[in-house]
Parts: sequence; structure tokens; C-alpha cells
Amino acid sequence: MRVLNRFFRRAQAALVPLTPWPDGPAPADIPSGSDGANPILRLVDAWRLPRHETRTEVVARCGVVPDPIYGWPALVLADAEPLPGALAPWTASAFERIPPQFPIARFTALAWIRDDAHANLRFVADHLAASLGPAPVGQRWNTVVAAWRSGLAEISLTAWPPEWQSRDLQNPSEDREPRLRTACHVTLTTGFRLSLSARERNWVTGFRPLAFSGDVGTARMAKAGRLAPGDTDLEYVRDPDGLVEDRQRTLGLSADGAALIVVSDQLFVLPRTDILRLKVVRMTPAKGGGGSSLHAHCRTLAPGADSQTISLAQHSDPDGMTAPGQDLGRRLDCSVEVSPYYPDC
Repeated sequence: MRVLNRFFRRAQAALVPLTPWPDGPAPADIPSGSDGANPILRLVDAWRLPRHETRTEVVARCGVVPDPIYGWPALVLADAEPLPGALAPWTASAFERIPPQFPIARFTALAWIRDDAHANLRFVADHLAASLGPAPVGQRWNTVVAAWRSGLAEISLTAWPPEWQSRDLQNPSEDREPRLRTACHVTLTTGFRLSLSARERNWVTGFRPLAFSGDVGTARMAKAGRLAPGDTDLEYVRDPDGLVEDRQRTLGLSADGAALIVVSDQLFVLPRTDILRLKVVRMTPAKGGGGSSLHAHCRTLAPGADSQTISLAQHSDPDGMTAPGQDLGRRLDCSVEVSPYYPDC
């Protein structure tokens, strides 16, 4: 611990001062190395995190065990190299709605040096800066954050300074492990996603957007494929490979009608045979403004899910997505469920 504290004191001068941003500082953008390698993924491999094994393979090797800090089911990666000050080994989610046939795309860790959230985050930030260069450290709402991004891979740091938190909130995990209150939470995202197969590429190249009253995605979201997909989306997300730059925030059928293509924050390719049904959810104004949304329920290999839900579009009117949903259901020859009206609370 004395060595870590000496390292921490030496590190302070090298860090960017804390600065408040309305939405937090942007991640430091790290270019590829001279050999074309992704520097974040190079660190992942140096730390022996299993980014090349499928989740099924890691579960078979490590098992699903209680998280050493939180107690929930997790993949505990004891063979990986821990961060300095780590409270426990690296872990990955054992959430049963994640399809198991793909590599693990997110790893998490906790680090603690002293009872100071700012100091703990800055310590980890400086440790990473030795390999990745400095990143801006700043405030996002009630947290202090820093991040590095290279391609789709990202390492993000978050700490919750106790003085910025509501005193009414209680966390049983912090009662069991008080160091959690000021620990630095580390999330590492590899950016894994599948490339388009030859058939899928033809589907995407030839699809034409459907005209309907409603929105695919939101105005503020990133262009399709600019950020890493969520773990539960991996079955249907594909690398857009520059094919949909002119069709952002659209959806439509492939030229042969065999697939539904959705261009939102990701490129989703949904084979028609994998779409089980569509669902329209209707919300009346309450605390929220109300509206409606259209979702596709698709086949999945995730052990804890009957289907994978893909968000397709939304409308500000509670009935706005009903007709477009029914029309799309006819085109896909699948059933369409229209929900009762729910208050938008």
C-alpha cells in the first residue's frame, strides 16, 4: 500500500485538472498503433482478459459464482491481471439474457487506494495514462468520470463522491463493503460485433427505407455503429461497414423481402424467419408526455429470454405506431400485438 500511495502522489501532476461538463468530458480518442493494433485491446490481452473465448467457454472454465463484492451471479476472472488497488478480480456479467455464443464484450473492476473518490479515480486514470496517454477527468452529474476510446473499444472510470450523493439513498453492498462508497468503477468494452455475411451485405445494400409517420431512434443518438453495441443485442447487430451512411434513422425490408433492416444507433439485421412477432406499446400522457413504440421480438439463444426485443420506431402520439406496426406485420407476415394504454409514469 505504501508503494501505491507513493505512486499516487507522483501521479497528481500528470493529470488533467477536474473540470465540470454538463454531460461529462468526452473520452480521450486514442489512435491505433503504428502496427495498426488497437491500444485498448492490446491492454486487454496483456491483462489476460478472455476476449477471444465465447461466453459459453468462459462459463465452462470458470463457472458462475457470486460476485465477491456484490454477491450477484458473475463470471469471476481470477486468472486476469488485476488493476493496482483492485478490490476483487475482474468480473463479467452472468446475466441470462446475454446470448452465450459470442465473446464477452464487457469487463468490470473496482479499485480503491484511500477513502477519497476523486483520489481513487485519478490514481486509476494515471495508471492507464502510462499506456494510453492522459484523459480528461471531470464531473458528470453526481459522478466524477474519465474515459479512453479507440475505435469501438473503451475504458471508462466512474466514482461517486459521497458528498455529491443524496443521503436518503442506501446501498446494502456499501454496508457490507464500505470501500465501495469511494471506489473507482472500471468498465472495459471491447467493441465486439459481427461483420456482415455475404447474404446480409446484399440485404443491407439493397434495402430501401419504408415511409411512415414516426421516428427510428432519436435525434441525439450516434450514427449507426459508431459506439459499441449492448451485450444483449449481439445476435442481430452488424458492422455497417459504411453501407448505410445515406440511410440513417430508417428501417425497411431487403430487396428480396427476407430481412428487416433497422438503422438506429446500431445496424440491426433481422432475418424474417427470426422475427416471432411485433408489438406496439401505447403510453398516455402522465408524468411523461406519452407516445407509442414499435418493437420486434426475435429468436434468441440467451438462456434467460424467450425472445430478443429490438426497438424499431416510436411516435409522440399514443396511437401513432399502431398503423405502421400493423402494416409492417403484413409485410413480414407476422403477428402484431397492440398493448392496452399505459400511463407514462
